[in-house]
Amino acid sequence: MVLKLALVAATLSACTFARSLLQTEAQEVIEGISSSEFKCDVPPALDPSKDGLPAARDIFSDHDALLLQVKRHGSIVKIPSISYDDNGEPGEDSRWDVFYDLHRVFAALYPNLHLRMDRDTVNTFGLVYTIKGTDPSLKPLMLAAHQDVVPVADASTWKYPPFSAYFDGDWLWGRGASDDKNSLTGLMSALEALLANPHWVPKRTIILALGFDEECSGRRGAGHIGPYLEELYGPDSMALILDEGGMGLQQLDSDTLYALPAVMEKGHVDIWLELYVNGGHSSTPYPHTGIGIMSEFVTQLESNPWKPQLIKGSPIYNHFVCQARYSPDAAPKITRLIKKGDLEALADELATIDRATQYRIQTSQAVDYFIGGVKINAMPEYIKIGVNHRVAPQDSIAKVKANILEQIKPIVEKFGLSVNAFKGEDNNPEMNLDEFWEYSVVDPMYEVEYNGSLKLTSSQPTLVAPVSPTSGPVWDIFSGTIQHSFAFEGGKVVPVGELMTGNTDTRHYLNLTNHVYRWTPTRQGHNANAHTVDERVDMNSHLELVRFYYDLIRNFDAASVATVNSRPDIGEL
Repeated sequence: MVLKLALVAATLSACTFARSLLQTEAQEVIEGISSSEFKCDVPPALDPSKDGLPAARDIFSDHDALLLQVKRHGSIVKIPSISYDDNGEPGEDSRWDVFYDLHRVFAALYPNLHLRMDRDTVNTFGLVYTIKGTDPSLKPLMLAAHQDVVPVADASTWKYPPFSAYFDGDWLWGRGASDDKNSLTGLMSALEALLANPHWVPKRTIILALGFDEECSGRRGAGHIGPYLEELYGPDSMALILDEGGMGLQQLDSDTLYALPAVMEKGHVDIWLELYVNGGHSSTPYPHTGIGIMSEFVTQLESNPWKPQLIKGSPIYNHFVCQARYSPDAAPKITRLIKKGDLEALADELATIDRATQYRIQTSQAVDYFIGGVKINAMPEYIKIGVNHRVAPQDSIAKVKANILEQIKPIVEKFGLSVNAFKGEDNNPEMNLDEFWEYSVVDPMYEVEYNGSLKLTSSQPTLVAPVSPTSGPVWDIFSGTIQHSFAFEGGKVVPVGELMTGNTDTRHYLNLTNHVYRWTPTRQGHNANAHTVDERVDMNSHLELVRFYYDLIRNFDAASVATVNSRPDIGEL
């Protein structure tokens, strides 16, 4: 059978082209920074007490404050605000209607927020709360979270029912208790405390943006909120955007606490392979059924993972520069390799620490979806697999597509499949197909006609996010607030940018500012099991999170940075 391949490299749209330039420029900046330029100097801590408001520790530290947050957080976690991959549009799919219940809970728990902030709905369930500042020359502070949670596979496997919000005296258990209702409850609680004071009127406009389908790429929620805010305020209009994410707070030794907000996100693309083959009665099967052919694709991909690579000056590299400076004995081998400048050996060492570290320097691929077959005595005629990729900065969506084609090539030729790959899509690889593919046929003991055709498509393409600044006046306020909020006797707090392996709603907010930080300020080990059984959060750690949000709003309100007419602050990346 003659192999046929249709691969069309479509012209990039203007928007995609612009974002590609951002990606390219960000990559060039990362590669152009030398270790000598980043020494991990930390700006001063920033105490907001000059504004005369009650201190965060006086409001959010005692037992009564803990019980109040348990009540608030528990009420929100009890609402099963699930977003499903196959959801229809709001107003058409009744599974969205539970978000009406969630919004009623918000109004009951946070009366001052709803009294003093304007509340706009975007695409039915997206929420944008706004309180106008008295100084229009200051760019707004934008705080973000998402209302939705992932589904529960089997409630019987949980220690406590997943929507019971059970509190055991330390931990609150439930789906969304960590991801992302922890941030959502904390942000609303901090704003409620400020707005309960009738004399407090912010100088800087404050925006709280709550998407409702982040777990399904955010297309309906943040995907509408981003353009809505850009229409109102214009591009590059926000002082800072803070959303969920990052690596929380990590204490390696007794005197250094690392705060690890994500200053960039990996890219994302899902590759789908659909195989159509001849079926028939399973009593006289082909040497390989369609499932068998697809299984060879899976085995080939999983046997050839992407390689780790560490880029000098990248966020994860800078993180370990900080660690080598402030905690040199925590990982002596890493400290030696940083000082030696051996990036290849350092990458190999980091990749052995754990999966979270490995996949901050390596493109991931995971076969997460596999369907095929309708009856036990009938060979399947249609089989589909999906491969999720989180794309590292050194790679690209085009490279992911090219790698898939490289890997499947010998199997395609072995079974004489015709192929239609990525037709009409953006971000396609540049390939000479006549030279790349060889024509071949199956050579079994007797003639077999699989009559197979393979279709490849991609979905949810998201380019690697630009790197947000880790120096300059906006970063200094962010970093200074972190240091103040988490200060401890005899120790040092070191905020340093990191990379996020997953994606957040911020992918839809990138036009609003280059100061995009993804950080849930929770100590490592004090939240657990996001997206799986027995998700939970330590409520004393949750109180720390609320204190930080409260102080961050105050510090930005007191600062004159990020004015409307100021040029974008690039800072040191």
